[in-house]
Amino acid sequence: MCRHRWLAIVVLYTLASTFAGCRSSGSHRSASAPEPGLSGALDSGAPIVSEPAPAKSVTYVDRHPMFSKPRDYWESAGDNKLKKAAAATFVGVPVGFYNEMKQIVVGVPPETK
Repeated sequence: MCRHRWLAIVVLYTLASTFAGCRSSGSHRSASAPEPGLSGALDSGAPIVSEPAPAKSVTYVDRHPMFSKPRDYWESAGDNKLKKAAAATFVGVPVGFYNEMKQIVVGVPPETK
């Protein structure tokens, strides 16, 4: 009986701490400088050659879902830091662990990021 009481206290405390506190207003305004004008070099008629982007090398983190999935969830969770941390911790870590175990059994997927 005492275990159920402690479980209820922990659940209520977690819910209260989640829903209490400051709320974000949704949009954050920041002061920004006006966009600079175009340079005169473009009007000279010289051809503009863009260099190709350097090829992104696959790192250790990219090869292991246990490390890359929390980062993916962090980057895709929006602007709220609390929401990002919760998504990366409570969703990204278990998904990454599952995908890492799957990769151990099945093998590396044919195409990595």
